[in-house]
Amino acid sequence: MRLFATLPGELISLFRGLGEAADSVNAKVYLIGAYPRSILVKEDCSDLELVVTGSCEKTVKNFIDNYPLARNRTINKKDRFTIVPSPYNDGDFIRISSSREDEKGGVGDIYSETLSRGFSLDALAISLSKNDFGAIIDPTGAVDDIQIKILRILHRDVFEKSPIFLIKALYYVSRYGLSWDPMTEGLWKEAMNKNLYTNLNLKEINEEISLIKKEKNGKAVLKLLESYKIIGYRR
Repeated sequence: MRLFATLPGELISLFRGLGEAADSVNAKVYLIGAYPRSILVKEDCSDLELVVTGSCEKTVKNFIDNYPLARNRTINKKDRFTIVPSPYNDGDFIRISSSREDEKGGVGDIYSETLSRGFSLDALAISLSKNDFGAIIDPTGAVDDIQIKILRILHRDVFEKSPIFLIKALYYVSRYGLSWDPMTEGLWKEAMNKNLYTNLNLKEINEEISLIKKEKNGKAVLKLLESYKIIGYRR
């Protein structure tokens, strides 16, 4: 499967530039999350999320210093991400982070990062390094789940640890017309019956809503969230 086969040249150039920036500091960089998924479902996506194994700071600096089209060199931090402006579209950004630790607290790699995700459809990764450019990393079976259109969590305690996934689950099901994996649906209903969404603060909810509003079926998703009383309970 060649996920990059249909991409425009400017994106391939950008991805190669990011890969070269990592290679030159003995790191590796991977495209992960929304963009690999968008290629499979054949939709436009401006959400570029990258994960680095090795020095994220050195990789970002090397990219900013050496990529010829990086006109805006402003770097910001948000949560665990370094935010770099897209060299092509004003207002679009590249989110870059270091891979998360493995289950034993050891140095993270691309596998520990994919396995740390909440849903399988967020866990698909693609290498941007020169030696394996375009290679798919899919230890969670994300490709199969995306193709058969099913929502599957990767850990039983996802909703308890991160109640924001209660919103994301409805969002994904509505946006992509997904079916529920039986265990995922059962755990989601259990978490809803416990009112775990009340553990979310208003900022978390509003950030998620702002992203949903940008989608073409955003109003329908918001209406669904309101029907479950996930939004509006603190307004």
